[in-house]
Amino acid sequence: DTNMVRLFSLGVLALVFWYGLPTMVVSGQYLCDSVGPSSSLDHVSQYGVTFQFKESRTVGQFANGDFWVLGPVTIIEISPAYNSSTRTHGFELNPASYTQTGFDGRLTGWSASLVPALPLSISGNATLVKVISRDPNIVVSGNTPGLQTAVVLTILDTVPPKDGVLSFRPAYFGHSTSQAKTTTLSANDILWQKSPKIRPPASVTAIPSLFNVSRNFERVWLDHHRSWTVINYHPLDNMPNYGADIATDTAEAALRLMLDDVQATQNGTCAMVRYLQYGIDVWGELVGGMQWQPNGGHMNGRKLPLLFTAAFFGLQQIYDDVHTAMNATLETFSEESEVYRSPSGEVLFGLWVDCTIKGYWDSVASGNGNKACRDPYGYIDGTPHPGGFYQGCCTSLPWKDQVVALTLLPEIKNNWGNMLILEYVHRWVTFGIWTLPDPCAPYDGNTSNYGKTYGDDGTGHCIKGPGRFPKLHGTGADTGEYFSKFANQLYTAYVNTTMTFKA
Repeated sequence: DTNMVRLFSLGVLALVFWYGLPTMVVSGQYLCDSVGPSSSLDHVSQYGVTFQFKESRTVGQFANGDFWVLGPVTIIEISPAYNSSTRTHGFELNPASYTQTGFDGRLTGWSASLVPALPLSISGNATLVKVISRDPNIVVSGNTPGLQTAVVLTILDTVPPKDGVLSFRPAYFGHSTSQAKTTTLSANDILWQKSPKIRPPASVTAIPSLFNVSRNFERVWLDHHRSWTVINYHPLDNMPNYGADIATDTAEAALRLMLDDVQATQNGTCAMVRYLQYGIDVWGELVGGMQWQPNGGHMNGRKLPLLFTAAFFGLQQIYDDVHTAMNATLETFSEESEVYRSPSGEVLFGLWVDCTIKGYWDSVASGNGNKACRDPYGYIDGTPHPGGFYQGCCTSLPWKDQVVALTLLPEIKNNWGNMLILEYVHRWVTFGIWTLPDPCAPYDGNTSNYGKTYGDDGTGHCIKGPGRFPKLHGTGADTGEYFSKFANQLYTAYVNTTMTFKA
């Protein structure tokens, strides 16, 4: 028995010496169960995609499970093959454009010139992103995605430490010289002490499983098109389609990773690794010029995982890049520019991108047009119907989910920038819609009366009246269609006790 204990202890010490991460070596040497040892192969297959090499090369996996191959390498075939007739199943080498794509001809910004010819010889460090398209007969428009799956293969000029099993993959998108693309981050670099290690009260019952969090971030999230039509780029097998779901899922995952049991299991460490890998990819998108411009519910949820990644790696460069982008334009993140402080001091909902005074009133009259425009006079919540459309369905409660994370991890809050979202969320949760005081006359049902009995008076001021939607004031508190039950319970447990709101 003594010899067995000695042998076991020596084995543990050997693992600690080799991997340097005793608390994360839970089930053998790999952090995620899909990761295996490196080997010499003439092809690599993942998620239905196969890359065929001209000759055998050393192949391994990163900590999250994505593959790398030692270059130089010549790729002679990729299946399913790119179909130039239907313009489907495309691929790109070193994606760096947020306006054009070589993935699928039905996507906005399609450019066949971005699809490399085979055989393709690659040397140095590079990234190859391959997609499987959905049925070519599907019409891709509106909220319909065009892609089924996306896979990343990274080409490296040297074998990474420990065969890459503790290494993070470079960002799939962006300029080759950006730190997100040249990263050598390891699981050993995770600052676990940054976690608040929350042990929630018994009232918090909707705790998601770490296994599910791990699976949700297992595959790459393609999210680098600077328009709401990025929704068409989102592969169905890889990620949520709509921005409100992205905001909810990224917030829920961040919150789950703040609990006190994450390090204790392989599912927990794998979930953390994959979430941080997603954060690295968002970092690459940001410094590559990507903006998640305000557009209702489409573009929310990217900022939180980015700052979470900065916190858990202690990477000031990410904070600096975020602040640089935000100083250049408030349109970098949707959360920054869909709320604003009114002249009277209240934080209101609404954006001013592609909005005009006449367009606002046309939307009030018809219910059509931009459904997230702010009140051009700054008195009440925006949209054609305050509390309706994007404000009610798709933004307010996903923002609430994010506010919980800001509250539980103050470092993220301190680097968030525009803090109006906190004030807005607490008002929405405890009070609801804001429509008073309002000196403007309401739409009277007759569009020919615009500029006479309602609307703008021609000088940039509204025609005076009893208010546009006075009966909505203080209604609809804490309502919405997209939200995390887990985050809601944490909000009640932790945030409601730290904020107050007075109408």
